[in-house]
Amino acid sequence: MVSPVWYLPPVVVVVAVGAWLGAKVDPQINRIVSRFARVIFDRFVSPNADRERTIQSAYIGESYRSYASKTLLYTVLAFVASFIAGGYVVAGVLVVFEDFVRLLTGLPDTIAVPLGARINYQLVLSERERWAILLGGGAVFGLVAAGLAYLLRWQLPASNAEVRRRSIDEGLPRTTAFMYALSRGGLEFPAILRSLSENREVYGETAAEMSITVREMDLFGRDMITALRRMAERTPSEQFKTFSENIGSVLQSGSSLSEFLSERYERFREDAEERQAEILEVLATIAEGYVTVLVAGVLFLITILLVFGLTTTDTLWLLTLMAYLMIPLANAGFAVFLSQKLDDLGISRSGGAEILDRHEVQTPIRERPAAARQRADGGVSGDIENQQTLAGYDRLESIKNVFQNPFRTIVWNPSSVLYVVVPIAVLAAAIRFPDALTGVGVNIRALDDILIQSVLFVLITYAVVREFYARRIKQIEAATPELLERLASLNEAGMSMVEGFTRLRGSDLGVLSPEVDRIWRDLQYGSNAGDALIRFGRRVRTTTVTRLVILLTNAMEASGNMGPVLRIAAEQSRSDLKLRQRRRQQMFTYLVVIYISFIVFLVIIVAVNEVLVPSLPESVPAPEESDLQRLGVGTGIAGRLGSVDKAAYTLVFFHTALVQAVVSGFIGGQLGGGSLKDGAKHAGAMLTIAYVAFLLISSPVASIAATDAVSTGETIRIEGASLSNG
Repeated sequence: MVSPVWYLPPVVVVVAVGAWLGAKVDPQINRIVSRFARVIFDRFVSPNADRERTIQSAYIGESYRSYASKTLLYTVLAFVASFIAGGYVVAGVLVVFEDFVRLLTGLPDTIAVPLGARINYQLVLSERERWAILLGGGAVFGLVAAGLAYLLRWQLPASNAEVRRRSIDEGLPRTTAFMYALSRGGLEFPAILRSLSENREVYGETAAEMSITVREMDLFGRDMITALRRMAERTPSEQFKTFSENIGSVLQSGSSLSEFLSERYERFREDAEERQAEILEVLATIAEGYVTVLVAGVLFLITILLVFGLTTTDTLWLLTLMAYLMIPLANAGFAVFLSQKLDDLGISRSGGAEILDRHEVQTPIRERPAAARQRADGGVSGDIENQQTLAGYDRLESIKNVFQNPFRTIVWNPSSVLYVVVPIAVLAAAIRFPDALTGVGVNIRALDDILIQSVLFVLITYAVVREFYARRIKQIEAATPELLERLASLNEAGMSMVEGFTRLRGSDLGVLSPEVDRIWRDLQYGSNAGDALIRFGRRVRTTTVTRLVILLTNAMEASGNMGPVLRIAAEQSRSDLKLRQRRRQQMFTYLVVIYISFIVFLVIIVAVNEVLVPSLPESVPAPEESDLQRLGVGTGIAGRLGSVDKAAYTLVFFHTALVQAVVSGFIGGQLGGGSLKDGAKHAGAMLTIAYVAFLLISSPVASIAATDAVSTGETIRIEGASLSNG
């Protein structure tokens, strides 16, 4: 019977890993871990101004001493857990190694050497040697894990701060336009800051940085200038730091804040256009690298391996490895790299490109109960239990809305359609799978048809919904500047917002025309303009419209002169639209290149399958010895040409084309649209092209083997499966 002591090490590992994971997912566990770390390791924490500033810049909700104490705690836990786990790993390796050596060599305990001497050769280690290896291996594992844990913990704030810096710089033009519009509308600067603080979900990290000023004023009672300086000290963006310091100087000197913001807005917009050109150059380089290495390079390598396989040695195993493992992994790694690069460049977070969650569409501050307002430091005021109850109610309401209006749910969130189509595809494939079974194996052709058709069903269904979603957003983006400019003209002519919407009713504003009618109807039923705009934002729910609603509702609180505000909002909206359209046009070129490269890839593979491989002879007579000596070659080439497994090569080429179609489509969509979700339609299109191309060729997979299977009744096996008759 195993002693309970032997269960202690695994329990220690589980507790260590559980403490780390629990602190990530549960705030209560995180508080317990933080207190424990402060009690044990706080005495070992030394002051470090640079790290403290990095933690503040990363917007981590912990003090420097608390973060440093938890870092030391996690380092110790990583050492202990890895030391124990590493010991078990080394023990397992020793057992396998000893058995392997004993089986492979079959050596006796002693070995005879020259001069009659004999040397003891023990395959089994002594107890002392075994423990030395276990402890040494565990110590190596523990030290490596502890070092990585310590380095990564301190690298994380720096990485987060760098991501926030790029996000702040990317959002400065929009935030400055918002501040400029409200200042032109007559709103006081503190009220502008509070409005930004209340709408951080929409205006991003720049608004979150501005919220620090509000926190400093509300919680610590500092004046506005001191609060701005405190914000400038902790921001990771030098551009934003200079901007904040200049705002403080303008407020102190009594200069016109609107003129200053106007000048800064124009400068930030020019910088954004220059940065857009740099982004396009980077994306162009990435796209060219992808086409060169993972499309053309793969095609070249497959061709070379085919030649080697036909003439010198068997390369089928390497082609199989490429088709089923190397190509998917290489493209997955490139997708991760590209996603990180797009995040760094601010493309994935670009405004107006997505529909917001319904709870992110904020109402003006005056309409929200005090218990639901968020503090500037990210906390929530009011009763925590009430907030949790409300959050649970919101989740239940979301589920109820899905069943009440499934079409709207799919339109607002295309990914939700996967919850329906994926189970259907899996169920259909499971029902049809027996058709691919034969008495002696699996009919590869039938199995391929089942799997490909199921994948196409999922991809095409999602792509259709996603395309409808994307087109709706593009139409809203295109119509928004026109709506704002018309409202601005009417307001400058002396009309109020209510009169402006009355005049616009019936105008051709594209996809926004029905929404203008609904706004007018709300006004006719007695609603004020602000509430009508809020309901408009909740219906449309795009980032662009939500920003517009927040801007207009706040500006209307300060002044009825909305003309300048609307002009600024229209200009900013049109500028963002032009930048996005320019990026789409630039990336469309490389998307076409990816399609052309894939078609070339497909043509070459079809040519190899249908021309080269079938033309290989079934048997090649050995040349005369005199001819071999004269040519300087051996009989290997002739023998190789006559023994090539043609059906196996055909199957691998077919699957390679299908895999390349899917991965190239997703990468092309990510390059063009900024997200893998945009690649579903391209993956579906390329997979359809490849599938149809092989369907048009008679028996694309088993064309070579079918004749022999019919005549002999045999089953041809390929890589553990089989191509059977029928």
